[in-house]
Amino acid sequence: MVTTTTIPIQNDSYPKSKVNKTTTPTCEAPATRFIYQQSEFEYSVHSPGSRFGRELGTVFPTLSTKQLKEILVIPVIQRCEYDMVGITQQVNHERDDKLEIFVSWGKAVVERLKSIGMWADIMDPASGFPIYTEAGPTPYPDVQGTQTLTRYDIQNVGCCHILLHPTWKSKIYPSTMFTTAPADILVKVINEFV
Repeated sequence: MVTTTTIPIQNDSYPKSKVNKTTTPTCEAPATRFIYQQSEFEYSVHSPGSRFGRELGTVFPTLSTKQLKEILVIPVIQRCEYDMVGITQQVNHERDDKLEIFVSWGKAVVERLKSIGMWADIMDPASGFPIYTEAGPTPYPDVQGTQTLTRYDIQNVGCCHILLHPTWKSKIYPSTMFTTAPADILVKVINEFV
């Protein structure tokens, strides 16, 4: 039996909101860890705020204004064995494995949310474009988006930004899910797969 663990994020005392009315992001569900396919995950659920939400319109151009106001952003981080800053055969192999595991988990959660009438999608971390929804002109930057929502530090390495998890540092694989499902329903659905 696998249990989930709620992990306090750097500021989990955000006010709760039902709809994206504020200009700043709010945390709807604090960082929670679970195991899926022998990979340790951590996710948190955020209402992105009106400005961030409007910017998502270029990522998801087919969403209605109402959907963009209701959208939740779910940064999903997998713990890695290797430091993802490196470029070695082991790092590349682990990066590929983490991508496959995220897509497998994400597709299961998205399909379940869709089966109960909710919109949801996951980003392909390799391209920054949605897997299910028609892509807009703008890719979604997982690292910058996660940093904005969680306030985790980033490290500049050449032209890349590397997200630094408070515990796992740069031994992580970041990715993102989006949905218009209420946070409590989303958490229940995620718990079905852990």
